[in-house]
Amino acid sequence: MEHAKFSQPVEVNGLAIADADQAASFLLEYWPVAEGEYYEQAKLACVEAIAGKRDPDDARAAFVFAADEAGVVISV
Repeated sequence: MEHAKFSQPVEVNGLAIADADQAASFLLEYWPVAEGEYYEQAKLACVEAIAGKRDPDDARAAFVFAADEAGVVISV
């Protein structure tokens, strides 16, 4: 969704995560640890960004924090 697009993609395992929809899908389908405070915050932030209730870059930041929490290597 265009309104949920990040200002800059986050690269994870060679994939460019460019919006909140992609981030939410990655969190739900490929995340190595399906728990954690930042993981839960990232899921919520993505859903709210997709719904137009939150800035997409808030979701991006939450995704980055969740990656750090889970030990997922990313490139910002």
